Amino acid sequence: MSQLGERLREARESQGISISQAAVETRILQRYIVALEDGDFQHLPGDVYARGFIRNYAEYLNIPAEELIELYRRERGMSEPIRVVPVTSAPRVRSLMIPSFFGVFFVVLVLVGASYLLLSTLNVVGSGSQNQVAAAPTQAPTPPPLPTAIPRATDAPVIALAPTSVLPNSAAGGVPLNGTAPTATISPDAPIIAEVSLDPSSSVGSWLEIKVDGQSVFRKVLGPGQSLPAYKAQRDFWLRAGNASVVSVVVNGQRQCCTANPGDVVTFSWPPR
Repeated sequence: MSQLGERLREARESQGISISQAAVETRILQRYIVALEDGDFQHLPGDVYARGFIRNYAEYLNIPAEELIELYRRERGMSEPIRVVPVTSAPRVRSLMIPSFFGVFFVVLVLVGASYLLLSTLNVVGSGSQNQVAAAPTQAPTPPPLPTAIPRATDAPVIALAPTSVLPNSAAGGVPLNGTAPTATISPDAPIIAEVSLDPSSSVGSWLEIKVDGQSVFRKVLGPGQSLPAYKAQRDFWLRAGNASVVSVVVNGQRQCCTANPGDVVTFSWPPR
């Protein structure tokens, strides 16, 4: 008997909940709940879905979800998940290629500059020698003319920056000049509006976890074709999808996520980090 299944069944029966009632309230098919309680993991749709079902079912029964997921990993004979740790320095091959490129570029630039200076010096010396031969010996060289005016610091050109709130191709008052509606721009402190939905043509759903401004607002399995109300965030929007290939995230009217292989777990945040 599976220890995971025993804990789930004992928690459900102690609360007087039937399997059919749990299936309706958690939106998990009844055959998957029976498979979890019997420890029959072969009849579950996949590892990602199984973990999502366990997490959702555990939260529904008010028992620790992470502990049950660890039991599931041990009973299924899975190894520890691979943790991706960001490197603190660039790969050695890349670090060797970049300095060599800039080194060659710098050497070529120095050689071109030295050749230019050498040619300029030879031209000046040659022309100066011809002038000295043609001029009288007693004639003093004419000094170069002095500049008529000394440039001041205030004479430097001033570059005016256009305000960010002005839209292109528009006249005063925000009326478009070409007759088309201008593209709306979003200021940095404007709210973030995120819409999450699942592909209606898919036959599977996805487990989702959503945080708005650092607060968890959704943590369940969303069925195929379902969508969530628009979330409005002041600082940031964060989402983790257990099956990102069927999840669509639209931020401020533009689709930003997700494209992945079936069963891939993807973490998305806006603004990008």
